Amino acid sequence: MRPLDADGAQEPEDPGGLLSPVLRVVREDVACLEREHVRAHWRARRKLMEIESLLDEIKSEVEASEASALDPARSPGLDAEERVVKLCAKVERKAVEAARMGKRILELHQQMDSCACY
Repeated sequence: MRPLDADGAQEPEDPGGLLSPVLRVVREDVACLEREHVRAHWRARRKLMEIESLLDEIKSEVEASEASALDPARSPGLDAEERVVKLCAKVERKAVEAARMGKRILELHQQMDSCACY
């Protein structure tokens, strides 16, 4: 009688017992890739949330700058403009990081697809 996998598929018969260590190693590799994929996905999601937060900050800074520019009693402050420029630079850095993580996720998908043993 042959053992069943977790998904119910039967393993091929291996009378010499040589195939099972190889299959175990391959399964461990696939499991490792899947865990890495999940971690990369959550890192990318976290970066995107950071970018969204920074964009919200920029929007509020721009709105505050516009409000102060329209108020004749106040002079348009350079502080707000400088903060917006700094936030824009930070968003650009985060976007580059998110793009890198996206590429890593694609690489992991390709590695998992090339194994095709899960």
